[in-house]
Amino acid sequence: MHTMPKSERLRKSRDFTRIFEHGKSLPGSRVVVYYLENGLSFNRVGIAVSRRLGGAVERNRLKRVVKEAYRASEAALRQGLDLVLLPRSKAKTASFQEVKDELLWILSECGALRKGDEEK
Repeated sequence: MHTMPKSERLRKSRDFTRIFEHGKSLPGSRVVVYYLENGLSFNRVGIAVSRRLGGAVERNRLKRVVKEAYRASEAALRQGLDLVLLPRSKAKTASFQEVKDELLWILSECGALRKGDEEK
């Protein structure tokens, strides 16, 4: 398992705040995606899990599932986006495939997929 390069991760609170305030969002039943153009030649992604979704073990599991779903969809994404992924409570009982499929659907709805990849 490889880790995402630091340059492709959102870590600062001000980055999350900027995306929440100036970006757009698309909700799904398992994941909410906030997105904003970043003007860079690569995407950056952050995952935030509410404490209401459970203890640390459960929240970290949700982060791993959502991160892996993002990583599986990453090749189809166009570059230059900041994304914040928020798992919802339904993600706790969903399979990895369900989370991945919904994330891919949301990313296609917000225009994050490269042209020609929408049909897949």
